[in-house]
Amino acid sequence: MAVEFDFSKLNAMDVLDLACFIEREAAGNYEQLASWAEKNSPDAAHFFQRMARLEGQHDSQIEERRRDLFGDQPSRYLDSAPWEVEVPDFDKVGSTFTLQQAYALALGAEERAEAYFRQAVDYISDPETVGILKSLAEEELEHQRLLRNEMANR
Repeated sequence: MAVEFDFSKLNAMDVLDLACFIEREAAGNYEQLASWAEKNSPDAAHFFQRMARLEGQHDSQIEERRRDLFGDQPSRYLDSAPWEVEVPDFDKVGSTFTLQQAYALALGAEERAEAYFRQAVDYISDPETVGILKSLAEEELEHQRLLRNEMANR
């Protein structure tokens, strides 16, 4: 079950910290999908590995921007919860699923991530952080486009 966010209690630094955690978790989940797909669909595994790298790049970019804005201030949160913002909903398909279902799971995760970033914008007043969040939401839209294209070509 995903962590519920009360954005009214988070500051700009908190939102960026959580964004890093979420992107890290997303990369791990794409790696898991790649591992699952590698036996039956090497092309799909390659695609999921590419998506994992993109998520990892987002994490690095957010961390860099966070340092620029807030220096070395420690996070108020630990990256130990299952954030599940950008996690496929494996409960919907159970322990076995098709390649199309794997793509659909990843698409749902990208849609939830976009919603998270767009919702966070409504609670943050710092223009720099708002810009970062809007950019991240657009990146999630791009990931959705990539997934839809990949699904259409399978």
